[in-house]
Amino acid sequence: DTGLFFHHLPETVYGRGTTGSNPLEAEAVARAVIEHAKTRPALSLGVAAFSMAQTREILNRLDELRQEDSSADGFFASHPDEPFFVKNLETVQGDERDVILVSIGYGRAEDGRVDLNFGPLNREGGERRLNVLITRARRRCEVFTNMTEDDIDLERTQSQGVRTLRTFLAFAHRGVLEGEPEEMASSDG
Repeated sequence: DTGLFFHHLPETVYGRGTTGSNPLEAEAVARAVIEHAKTRPALSLGVAAFSMAQTREILNRLDELRQEDSSADGFFASHPDEPFFVKNLETVQGDERDVILVSIGYGRAEDGRVDLNFGPLNREGGERRLNVLITRARRRCEVFTNMTEDDIDLERTQSQGVRTLRTFLAFAHRGVLEGEPEEMASSDG
């Protein structure tokens, strides 16, 4: 019930040049929020998306799910000192919760390509934003994405934030840190 969990969603598509979001990934995150509300209501929860477009997509889908089934609505008012939130990478600072769901949003587009544009992560200091994001969870952090670390070609970028994202995805996906022999790492996922 604690630790880092990786949800690979290869069937989802990032709307590069169109919506700027990943609707099916947002759906998976919204469903995970409802599942959390029903099965772990004692634990506080926050959602962090890499972009404003993905944040809006998650909020819209969550609203739809709550309209379809209001049985979990009590959860959303049950942590007055640590209320539920959905925020983007740039606004999540200082908001610790028991559980954090991370929606990358960016990733593989319809044409199968992964551009290495991850919004604020690409800018100078992007690695610090990622560090703040992934340290917001006290007990559990779950990552939702349609790509893996292998989709990030470091030959195509000099961004320290993107390099750090690749390292984080490898650790979340396979429990491997860069430079660590793979056979020594845990493969539990």
